[in-house]
Amino acid sequence: MNPTYSDFDIDDCWNRIGVFSRGEKSCPRLIKFGHCQNCDHYARSGRRLLNRPLPDDYRRELSERLKEPASKEIQALNKAFIFRAGDEWLGVDASLIQEVVDMGPIHSIPHKSSRIFRGVVNVRGRLEICVSIGGVLRIEPGRKRPGIPAPERLIVAAKAGQSIVFPVSEVLGPVPYTESALKPLPITVSGSKAVYTKGILIVDGREVGMLDDAMLFKILTRNLG
Repeated sequence: MNPTYSDFDIDDCWNRIGVFSRGEKSCPRLIKFGHCQNCDHYARSGRRLLNRPLPDDYRRELSERLKEPASKEIQALNKAFIFRAGDEWLGVDASLIQEVVDMGPIHSIPHKSSRIFRGVVNVRGRLEICVSIGGVLRIEPGRKRPGIPAPERLIVAAKAGQSIVFPVSEVLGPVPYTESALKPLPITVSGSKAVYTKGILIVDGREVGMLDDAMLFKILTRNLG
């Protein structure tokens, strides 16, 4: 049986003659306070309810819950940095990302540029090596939409003291996820995509290929020589 206000020696006049009454709102204090919530009696009653002793059954239930060990099902959150290369959405560990800057000219180096090594770019006054993730994964250039400018960006990433820059077609940004949210690659995925992709995330209805950071950096930096 649920306790009532009378069990705690509280006069709930706000329900009888106050603004919460279904009948006549005849409390004389309403003339002064306008609303029961402004009345000192209402405030005192609220404090008494908050300070009332815990019911025995609730105290027992609370004690039992506090004795239980912490759930092992709680998973740590990871954070992926999501971007689009061509028409494909990809993700890397967000801790690798140093900054995102506007797209600028990529200066090729004679006899050095390749499908993966694009050249160098100027990022805030410093020259950075520019590589192509699309070149590694053999992703075709994205389709241009008439009248809509491409939100291309340059992403500066670093791992083990080695920094690189790679162009992307669009940036979504950091997204939290748990390991259980990472789904296996479909069996239809093959070639470079299968080698460098460790799983699939679903983000806002998009399929995002989460890249293996260690393998990706290895192939990108290996092609710098």
